[in-house]
Amino acid sequence: MKVKVIPVLEDNYMYLVIEELTREAVAVDVAVPKRLLEIVGREGVSLTAVLTTHHHWDHARGNPELARLRPGLAVLGADERIFSLTRRLAHGEELRFGAIHVRCLLTPGHTSGHMSYFLWEDDCPDPPALFSGDALLVAGCGSCLEGSAQQMYQSLAELGSLPPETKVFCGHEHTLSNLEFAQKVEPSNDHVRAKLSWAKARVGEDGLRGALRQAPIMTRACGHFRRGTRTMCPQCPRLWARSASTTPSCGWREYGRCMWTLRKASGGLVEG
Repeated sequence: MKVKVIPVLEDNYMYLVIEELTREAVAVDVAVPKRLLEIVGREGVSLTAVLTTHHHWDHARGNPELARLRPGLAVLGADERIFSLTRRLAHGEELRFGAIHVRCLLTPGHTSGHMSYFLWEDDCPDPPALFSGDALLVAGCGSCLEGSAQQMYQSLAELGSLPPETKVFCGHEHTLSNLEFAQKVEPSNDHVRAKLSWAKARVGEDGLRGALRQAPIMTRACGHFRRGTRTMCPQCPRLWARSASTTPSCGWREYGRCMWTLRKASGGLVEG
């Protein structure tokens, strides 16, 4: 299983997942269809389906044009608001694209119909992959726009139960801002301090966003993340209570994105 990371828009990622034996491919969160099709042509693969994590324009706006350019393309997701949706998926449903298995995981919080996708191949040395959209980001999570902090917590706890070797491919490049915020909340946290220094060192002091976009920071953090789900909430009841009782409009937008994951959320970052 080969994953092509495609930076688009201001800080989004879309992905092309390739089954290398059959050369069948699946796209995730198509925002710029012509850019995707350039890579499909370059890779010489057959695009058969689109997996959309949620209905927001920066993750789904390319679906109508892509469906027009590729008649018969399956556009899949969990929310009826997704552009050009051809079939609505259910939590726990499993799909198959060549040798690639897909397990659909409903992860509400950012939106009510947010779906994450867990992909793997049997008898393959490559680690499984999670496409987490705006549920789980590097060192944070998405704003709770249509759900509660408790829903987000439950969604992230489910993702944290995935195998520790899982490689996570998220929907946005917010690594530095998440880690900088985490350091402000917990200035004595050695894990956050070390990972923030690591992230800055790899791109230098100038042009941080541009450099990260050229060499995106992905995460192989399910093992660290899982420990975070077990320890963060009991150890930080004050922060969790605050995140559960505030909203982005209160000036605590970051609490909707990442609160309870801060203690260990930055662990396990690797280059994409």
